[in-house]
Amino acid sequence: MRSAAASHVILAYAQRGRAQMADAEAEAAPRPEMQRLVAALRARLWQLQTELREQEVSEASSRAYCRGFCQTLLQYAGSRGASEHILPFLEVYRISIQSFANARPYLTTECEDVLLVLGRLVLSCFELLLSIPESDLPHEVWLGFHQSIQDSHDALLEFGNNNLQILVDITREGVWKNPVLLKILSQQPVETEEANKLITREGPSFLQMRIKHLMKSNCIPQATFLSKLCADSPEIANVSSFRQAYITCVCSMLPNEDSIKEIAKVDCKEVLDIICNLESEGQENTAFILCTTYLTHQLQTANVYCSWPEMSF
Repeated sequence: MRSAAASHVILAYAQRGRAQMADAEAEAAPRPEMQRLVAALRARLWQLQTELREQEVSEASSRAYCRGFCQTLLQYAGSRGASEHILPFLEVYRISIQSFANARPYLTTECEDVLLVLGRLVLSCFELLLSIPESDLPHEVWLGFHQSIQDSHDALLEFGNNNLQILVDITREGVWKNPVLLKILSQQPVETEEANKLITREGPSFLQMRIKHLMKSNCIPQATFLSKLCADSPEIANVSSFRQAYITCVCSMLPNEDSIKEIAKVDCKEVLDIICNLESEGQENTAFILCTTYLTHQLQTANVYCSWPEMSF
């Protein structure tokens, strides 16, 4: 029963992430439009790769390729045909990842843009996958995407680049279907070793994306539990972003006695940092809630060691 309930929850917030898409849009773009988009993307990427091969492997040629690659991806990923429909958007990333892997023998990591572009490409693709319910994609499309990512991963491994491993894993097991992740999000007990293994595998950047997606999808309990787990994990060196996410989630559950107690546990200086960060991110309301809640508790318990000027806006 728990497993079925957890699966239902996962499907629910994955669907919320793409709620703006009508069912018809989840099918595919009009075939002629999609074919033109894919053909044009392939042609442009092939042109970039051909130009790269004709040059000596160098920082300059690698930098020029990366610049052209990013401009091309931005153009086609932002086009109406891709952005309004799932399949073309997914296909843009599949083709782009495949093309970059094919170009890798002619690139040098002496140009820092190479690994930077690859890393951002993976992050962007991961962000898209978080929002797509697998039920909206034909099974053969999902399998084909996974196989393409696996092939690109194998090609990049020859040059010591393991960036695609996370995409290989989640497209094999399901974006939201990892057994340990399901336990965490359904707030079931998880062995420390299991949790640490998942955290190590995904890393801070991908976990932050998961939490942000959950928060945007209004899955606050799940986001709260996952952010708290990450904030307390010894596997993550800098937990400040996870602490902020956790406190933000707690603020959204106010008024609640347990939430107030959690906020009261936070060090004054950390509260100040979080408030400043929230304000800079445009979350003034959450910053105000955190400030007033923290100050009220401090005054009620006569534990005010922060001055009023420090905590005021």
